[in-house]
Amino acid sequence: MFARRSRDRGMRFILCLCLGIAIALGFPSIFVPSPIVVAQENPAIEQNARLLLQQGIELYETEQFSRAIELWKQAESGFAAQNDPLGKALANSNLSLAYQHLGRWEEAEEAIQKSFHFLTQSQDTDRSVAEIRAKAWNARGRLQWSKGQVQEALQSWENATRDYLQGGDNLGVISSKLNQAKALQVLGFSVKAEDILRDVYQTLQPSPNSPLKALGLRRLGHALRQVGHLQESQKILQQSLQATDNSTDRAATLLELGNVEWGLGDRAIAIGKETTAKTHAKNALQFYQQAAAIPKSQERLQAQLNQLSLLIATGQGDNTESLVAQIQAYIGNLPPSRTEINARLNFARSLTCLQGVDSASLSCVKKEWRDRGVRLTSLNAQQHKPALQLASAVEKAQQLQDPFAEAYALGQLGGLYELNRQEAEAKKLTEQALLRVETLQVPDIRYRWEWQLGRLLKAQGDKRGAIAAYTRSLNALKSVRHDLLLAAADVQFSFRDNVEPIYREYVDLLLDPSPVSPQKGIANQSEIEVSQDNLKRAIQGIDALQLAELQNFLGCNLASIAKIPEDAIDPTAAIIYPIVLRDRIAIVFNIPGREKPLDYRATPIAQQKVEQTLQRLRHNLTEQGNTPEALADAQTAYNWLIAPLEEVLAENPQIKTLVFVPDGDLRNIPMGVLYDGEQYLIEKERAIAVSPRLKLFAPQITDSLNVFLGGIGIAQTIDNTSFSPIVQLREELAQISSTVETSLPLIDEQFTQTNIQQNLEPGRFSAIHWKTHGVFSSDPQETYLVAYRDRIKARDLNHLIQTSSRSGANPLELLVLSACETAQGDNRAVLGLAGIAVRTGARSTLSTLWKADDTANTQLMARFYQELSKPGTTKASALRQAQLSLLRELGYPAPYYWATYTLVGNWL
Repeated sequence: MFARRSRDRGMRFILCLCLGIAIALGFPSIFVPSPIVVAQENPAIEQNARLLLQQGIELYETEQFSRAIELWKQAESGFAAQNDPLGKALANSNLSLAYQHLGRWEEAEEAIQKSFHFLTQSQDTDRSVAEIRAKAWNARGRLQWSKGQVQEALQSWENATRDYLQGGDNLGVISSKLNQAKALQVLGFSVKAEDILRDVYQTLQPSPNSPLKALGLRRLGHALRQVGHLQESQKILQQSLQATDNSTDRAATLLELGNVEWGLGDRAIAIGKETTAKTHAKNALQFYQQAAAIPKSQERLQAQLNQLSLLIATGQGDNTESLVAQIQAYIGNLPPSRTEINARLNFARSLTCLQGVDSASLSCVKKEWRDRGVRLTSLNAQQHKPALQLASAVEKAQQLQDPFAEAYALGQLGGLYELNRQEAEAKKLTEQALLRVETLQVPDIRYRWEWQLGRLLKAQGDKRGAIAAYTRSLNALKSVRHDLLLAAADVQFSFRDNVEPIYREYVDLLLDPSPVSPQKGIANQSEIEVSQDNLKRAIQGIDALQLAELQNFLGCNLASIAKIPEDAIDPTAAIIYPIVLRDRIAIVFNIPGREKPLDYRATPIAQQKVEQTLQRLRHNLTEQGNTPEALADAQTAYNWLIAPLEEVLAENPQIKTLVFVPDGDLRNIPMGVLYDGEQYLIEKERAIAVSPRLKLFAPQITDSLNVFLGGIGIAQTIDNTSFSPIVQLREELAQISSTVETSLPLIDEQFTQTNIQQNLEPGRFSAIHWKTHGVFSSDPQETYLVAYRDRIKARDLNHLIQTSSRSGANPLELLVLSACETAQGDNRAVLGLAGIAVRTGARSTLSTLWKADDTANTQLMARFYQELSKPGTTKASALRQAQLSLLRELGYPAPYYWATYTLVGNWL
């Protein structure tokens, strides 16, 4: 019907696409074009419908979604009266987007289905119709993503890419590919995601500079930031900045560059690089200031708000009075929209922080910065009352009939009352916020306010109600897991501040102390009566926290390996869950075969003292001459963790292995070094292992091994980092070859990624033993192994080893990295080791927490394989015997030499 005007309409589609991207209250953003409209064949008849469609678009662009819906419904009726299926398809595609922004998922689903139905009725087959269909696929993908249907969203975005290609819309192709990359990342296909991002870049790179190229590069930079590739994002965004002189485009790119620098600063502070972190924070402030200085820029306010938040987050809140006044004036002149509401909520949060108030839910200063001594500074900002901003946000949301925004505003206002210890008023507002979205599927809102309600109920003494609220919060978190995996896109979001506390507070409630009688012989210990049901739920909560941490670290969904079968139990292993809570160390443990297998002990001790003691112990263990100091803290930790269990362990002699699922700073301590004043724990006739509760690590007996050997013994300098020679490399590999079946080793110049891949591809190895320098970090970008003149980054290592697992009939049973260490100053570096174990698919991983002595390491590894080759010997037992040989027989009594080794995963 529109064949004669297809060329004009094709240009109109491109112009509409460039109007902007729909903005949602949550994260991550999905690239969805603004609603679309085309000129109709008979304007005299359909003028009113087209006018309504256009007016709806104008309202949508100002985020007045409810009013836009009213006009688009009228437009649909007009198109229906003229029997115009393409017009009806357009109206319903737009309606679906608006419904999605309001959380009205059923209506959004119905509208997008109608859009596709009307598209099938249209007789047009030209390129512009293909583009309409592509945008409908994009809208459907956004809907599926919002409902947690990541695989289905990926398929929709693949369809959108196909139709954008047919329609000749290159920018549409880029946007739908970026959406695909995010879905693939969440689904665990990081290599495929990176291939798509690389393809997008290669498409953009050769085109001449233009606003269109700048927009494409900026979207690519944003997508790279979301999947954690901050350095690559930074480079792409700099190219976007150079691709155009348009001030609006430059402001948007400068804002995004500021977000990247902020992310780099948070990443640096988390691994102990304080000077680097401050440099990135300074750079971020400069980018925000440059963006805010561009007149008439839509990004000006957001840049100022981010600048204010960053100043507060880095302890510079006392120097913000002028900036606060500017933001106050700017917000006051905004027209009613969700943008205005979001700005008020953001501003209110900062004003609350500037009054010197902080909390886990508010997170003015992220934990990563607090751990490095950054403290909240206040400003005399009483004239800028946050409650007024929040009350105004509630009023504007009601005017716009926007339940999403109203729920956020009411909940945040309730949080303000909570901080001021007005629990009754806070509870009422929080319940109102939840009521606004009761019929909507909005887990990203629900998990926040159910958490808040749980805290308020706990404060009022309603433990049962609090547990129920926390349970609902955690259930909602499961539904937004794929969003949290890409939470790096939100510069104010911190897993440690916004997610981790929910799990800890939930477990704390379940294990609420009810002292029965003091534990005999142990000062400050109490045996707690907690129901088996609550203990089981507490373990599930701890497991879920550890899974969430790993998913957040890796940026992918691990649901497929999360659940351990009920029958996957080693009857000779005790599973011990020590968790550090605010006022105690809680120890939940499972001893198979007992009538009540779950039990609980608690050691009353302040969390800060626990963390200080464990960090001091870890430091002294890495210093050869600090054994007396290490023993003092190792004995303290033994009294906290093991002494309360001694009696029950003595009553169960069938227990041969202690399997720890450690928490927090406990993950940095080798459990075998805990000391009772006479013996180390490793000397007490039980093997020791660390095993996150994942299906991959379920206990399973290992058959004989075929080991792929390799390593680097020569000194190297790579990227200005010097790596010392490993003298005992050849000796260690030779001794292993004399004990078990092995490959010909790849040594020095032969140890390259290409050679490794060629050797692994046939899939004939069940184990890998590499002796080379390496570092494990809580930053995946800082986790690597050293190859010849190269570093194998974590994601490349994952790909190499997964190649072996896919090619062979069996998964990798054992990965040994015998000359590595965890990053200094990084309290969560062990996540890097666990992350490699998970992503490579290795059932068991053996490595070192700090750099091992070369000679002692070679002797231990030789003994480990000798023991492991004996029938019936488990990996945990083999490692214990090897460590004892260093301690008792070979002249290495200091824990510096023998305690660095840790076995993660399947201990059998």
